[in-house]
Formats: sequence, structure tokens, C-alpha cells
Amino acid sequence: MRQNQDKLKPAQPFFVLGSIDFKQEVYLKQGISHFYTFKLSGDTDLITVPDGCIDLLFEYDEYGMKAYACGTVLKCAKMHWEGSREIFGVRFMPGYLPAGLKTVLKDLIEKRILLYDIIENADIINKMSSESDFYQRIRVFLEEYVKFEHKMEKPYGKMELCMSVKDMVYNSDGTIKVHELSERTGYTERYINKVFVEMMGFSPKTFCKIIQFQKALEVLNYGTTDKMTKVAVDLGYYDQAKFIKDFKEYAGITPNRYLKKIQNENYRIRVNRIVRF
Repeated sequence: MRQNQDKLKPAQPFFVLGSIDFKQEVYLKQGISHFYTFKLSGDTDLITVPDGCIDLLFEYDEYGMKAYACGTVLKCAKMHWEGSREIFGVRFMPGYLPAGLKTVLKDLIEKRILLYDIIENADIINKMSSESDFYQRIRVFLEEYVKFEHKMEKPYGKMELCMSVKDMVYNSDGTIKVHELSERTGYTERYINKVFVEMMGFSPKTFCKIIQFQKALEVLNYGTTDKMTKVAVDLGYYDQAKFIKDFKEYAGITPNRYLKKIQNENYRIRVNRIVRF
């Protein structure tokens, strides 16, 4: 099984291509993948792709701020945004439930829920509402978020098994098989599937496909090859046709069309800043 030398950073590339002044800061600590911000000039539909993540979104407009928790989609979908606004987002690592949320991962799938309704304490929302600078928002968020972390219980039982499975899937870039998960954990495939669906809302196999797809996005976004056969093999797909089918299901377009799109629309340039803390 291939191990990551550099952690996969789950992406929403159409957020970059469909917005103004997109910026992000890679974090990779405390279960957080990265922070990001962008602007919208009016009513907009942004394509959302599966990433296995929960995002906390803070929307700022002329009337104030609203905060949401957004779960992963399971296939390519559109997210509608009304009016001009600025977005500050916190994307957590795939399969990670942010501290302080009174919910479970499966209840957030394909949903955008007001953060007020599911957070233990609204102080973080109130303090974020008055911040206007990207880096100040990051600082304030982390100062408040650590208070939730201190109250977190250590995972045990089903949650511990689920986290272990997620780590193995993530570290394999989605190429690990369910029978390998069974061998490594000592639990049957049936029990692993049951627990994972109960906690996550979808199967380990689906999680593998999402992570594999996200790895494909990373390769196409920042790699140097345009030979899809080689890309498919390197990503662990058994043939190019399977790679194209899965990619189109999740991105809405084929890998070749996606590659041309990000090249024509200068994806790398539009991600203004990628920095490790």
C-alpha cells in the first residue's frame, strides 16, 4: 500500500474557477485541511464535488454574517449562493467531525445547516461575525475552536474503528481494499461496512472512491502529465475506462475536459496563495 509523503488536500476546484479572489492557507493540523476565502459578485451556482469533508462556512454580506456546516456531496452537484458576498471557509480532513458539533457525519451529507443549530457554544460565531481580515479570521477561529477540542472525548469502540479505517483509506490514497481493512483491523468486512455506514452514512468503498477521485484532482491540478492512461494507472485504477467513468460521475466532466478547463482558466494562478503554517 502506497503511503502519502505529503497529505492530500481535498479540493473544490469549481469554487476556485467560479469565484473572485480565491485564497487559501494549508494547515493540516487539528483535523483541519485548510482555510480559504473567496468573493461572489452576484447570484452564483458553484459546482460542488465529493470530498468526504465537512466545511464550516462563514458568509459575509451587507446584512451581516451567517455560518453554516456543510457536509460532503456524494456526486457532482450545484450549490446556490444569492447576492454579492464574501466567504470564509474551514475545510476539515475527509471523514473528520469538527469538535463542538452536536451531530454526526452522516446527518450532514449533502446538507448545509445553520451552525447555530448544531454547535455547542455560539461564541465562535459571534466573534467571527466582526472580523474582516482573512488572517484575523483564521486566528479568531483557532482561538475559539481549541476550546471545543479540550472538551472532546477520546474515540473508543465504533468511533475508534471508524477513525482507524478512515486513516488507512486516506493513507492509501483510496486504493486499499475492504478485505485489507479486515485483515488489518481484525474485524469482518461485514462489520466494518456496518459500522462505517452507521457513522459516516456511506460505505468504506465509497470513501475509497472519493479519496481516489480527490487524488486524481490533485494530480490533474498540479501534475505535469496529460496522458490519462498513465494517470489512471498511477492512481490505482484497473483501467482507463473505469477512471473516466468514476471521474465524470464526481466532477460532471471527463478528466480530459477537466484538464483543458483548468488550463484554459488558469487554475494554478487563481489559487492565490498556498502556504503551510
